[in-house]
Amino acid sequence: MNSHRADGLGGDPSTQAIILAAGQGRRLQPLTDNTPKTLLDVGGQAILEHILQALEANGYERVVVVTGFESEQIRDHCRSRESLEIEFVHSERFDSTNNIYSLWLARDDAQNGFTLINSDTLFPTKSLSKLQQHDGSALLVDPETEQTGEEMVVAFDGDNIETIGKDLDEGDAEYIGLSKFTAEDASVLFKHIGDFIEQDKVNGWYEGAFDLLFNDVSVGFVETDGPWIEIDTEEDLSKAKNICGRLTVE
Repeated sequence: MNSHRADGLGGDPSTQAIILAAGQGRRLQPLTDNTPKTLLDVGGQAILEHILQALEANGYERVVVVTGFESEQIRDHCRSRESLEIEFVHSERFDSTNNIYSLWLARDDAQNGFTLINSDTLFPTKSLSKLQQHDGSALLVDPETEQTGEEMVVAFDGDNIETIGKDLDEGDAEYIGLSKFTAEDASVLFKHIGDFIEQDKVNGWYEGAFDLLFNDVSVGFVETDGPWIEIDTEEDLSKAKNICGRLTVE
């Protein structure tokens, strides 16, 4: 079932996901000259297909995809799905904004809580399952990543996350681009995002709002099970193809 609706109806953080897929992926040009990054082939199928299959395997029921660049290609890819209710929110400003704005556009679809997924990240299905089963809001993180300054790093405070950013002096793990928020915590998160939007700070990362959220509510963390990869460059794409058999099948 595929439709477009923005009435805020839908499930809970364990059955509803928001996928941010508005960007072009300019660092992967010319591969992305006419194709959204999330539709690039990895192991015989699109990155987005790996993500959708992981959601299906974990019993998700509803997915909201925020589109932008070549949005019709993404819609066409999703038409054949029967086990997921897929809806779309389109960003007209995809070429001049960043993911904080894309997430803001999906605010009406997040009222009951949601799982958030960046559309350029591949991950083991069982890691999503661990996040899904976690009690309360949480980020999926990798404590084994070698930190070079490019990663979105989190610092822990006991069982919760204290802060997040790329400029932390000492981080405990890398945030891999998957998170889950209860309805109550989602409401607080979007208040912070709204403040960014009101100030026209639409070119930042949504992690800036996460960092403010951590001061207001307790957000936990779940460690990844197995390999994962964020695909930003052709080198990343090549690595993803080499390990894709272990990414979403397990």
